[in-house]
Amino acid sequence: MVVVLRSLLFVPGNNYRAIVKSPKINCDAIIFDLEDSVPIEDKETARIFVRDAVKEIDLKGKMKVVRINSWDSGFAETDLEEVVRKGLDAVMLPKSESRDEILRLDKYLTKLETSRDIKTGSIKIIPLIESHKGVINAYEIARASSRCIALSFGALDYYRTLGRTYFKFSEDQYELLFARSMIVNSAKAAGLRAIDSPFLGLLVDKDGLRRESNLAWQLGFDGKLAIHPNHVEIINDVFTPSEEDVRQAREIVKVYEEAKAQGLGATTLHGKMIDYATYVQAKELLDSYEVIKRRLKWT
Repeated sequence: MVVVLRSLLFVPGNNYRAIVKSPKINCDAIIFDLEDSVPIEDKETARIFVRDAVKEIDLKGKMKVVRINSWDSGFAETDLEEVVRKGLDAVMLPKSESRDEILRLDKYLTKLETSRDIKTGSIKIIPLIESHKGVINAYEIARASSRCIALSFGALDYYRTLGRTYFKFSEDQYELLFARSMIVNSAKAAGLRAIDSPFLGLLVDKDGLRRESNLAWQLGFDGKLAIHPNHVEIINDVFTPSEEDVRQAREIVKVYEEAKAQGLGATTLHGKMIDYATYVQAKELLDSYEVIKRRLKWT
């Protein structure tokens, strides 16, 4: 299965209008949020809205993800009891800090899948890392469960755990470089996707969003979280392979397969060596591109 996660849009679970409009947004996943965007007094109503959305709304090829509340909140089990239904693709666990938290979620999902006639293991996990402890434990979190498909980063709460406010982010965000690099490398070492933090600047600052998205791409992230629909287009643009990328990948696949048919383990293209690792990378890019093209047809 090829997992493509460029743009993942948060939709507040208590905002019925936003939930209904979500199929029209050209993102790769909708994250129905039960955590930070929902006040405590609205949690119960939000669970009902999200439960019904999971069961009934056709997202036209997008992943259905629910961000539950953290284990420490005391709301997580109640969230899961409501939203784990047929149609749910993944659960995002905020404040992920340890392997044990992921194992606990895995076990609870298995229990609910078994009791609700859902294929065991079909609901995936996306840990959201938002603290210094989570960053240090990122690799063990990524490897905790076969359900994990990506690691994601929450810069706002991470910076708070350092005793700072996101109002003080520098333009170049050097203060987030260590955390971003740890999360990317941990995800890739575990064979997962890496998803960058939402852009926390002004909603109208498109240049800032593009600059931050480009930085995330350069570091190795596969996509970026979004808190507003207007951010999706720029994120998709940054993380979608260009026509030149696709053309080059096709050339690499062609020349490598021709060399392999001749019994060679490597070849060259335009003076550069093409080995098996380069071939695999090119194949992955083309597979992802095909998924993106199919998704665009559904939108």
